[in-house]
Amino acid sequence: MISLITTYYNEPQHLIPFLENECSNIFTEVIVVDDGSQIYPAKNIMKSFDDPRFKLYRIKEDLGFNSHGARNLAMKQCTNEWAMLVDIDRVGMGRFVNILERYVLSAKDKEYFNWFLQNEEEPTHNDYCIRVDDFWISGGYDEEFVNWHFGDRLFIDRLNSYMYPTSIPYELSASRGARKTSHGDVAITTYPDDKTLIQPKCDKSRKQEIVDAVGWRNDNKHLWIRDNILQFEWERVL
Repeated sequence: MISLITTYYNEPQHLIPFLENECSNIFTEVIVVDDGSQIYPAKNIMKSFDDPRFKLYRIKEDLGFNSHGARNLAMKQCTNEWAMLVDIDRVGMGRFVNILERYVLSAKDKEYFNWFLQNEEEPTHNDYCIRVDDFWISGGYDEEFVNWHFGDRLFIDRLNSYMYPTSIPYELSASRGARKTSHGDVAITTYPDDKTLIQPKCDKSRKQEIVDAVGWRNDNKHLWIRDNILQFEWERVL
């Protein structure tokens, strides 16, 4: 039994095809977390599908790229043993989920699964399938990294320090294309389709303080389990 988890922020052009085409019946639960969308909230889009598997949670304040916290929230609400976490613009999961199911059914202890994005040589670090218990043994994502993308890489480093990733030889594609550039402190991310994601300005000294603190946490297992997650107000919408 696998739950499908994704986060959403003002992109109905990705959410609609994701719900229409990518939510195979292998997923008995589909959790979407709206990361504080102010322009195009996900509520009306998801209500129109009237699918009992679909669950929608919303972070009440737009904190600016809080996908780490959004994923923590989704995993706290997950009711299955396994969860597949993917970005919302992933396409081509139809045949893949049947392959994934076979891997999950024969999974070893401390094994999780990733795969490839388009023609990249390395497996994606932001898309993977993991036991929920193993996710929390690692302490979950570091919510200190609101506004910054690379906190997910530190999380994967933490997973790989005690788990065994198996890369499934399958490529998914991304409808908005992989990130092309990220412009320093102004945090403007550009995609090949010329769409941009603008985030609040980052302070370099504060960023380094967080890197130092969380990097040290990565090397100390007793600090992985902590209570400073879901540091924001949220609600269940559907």
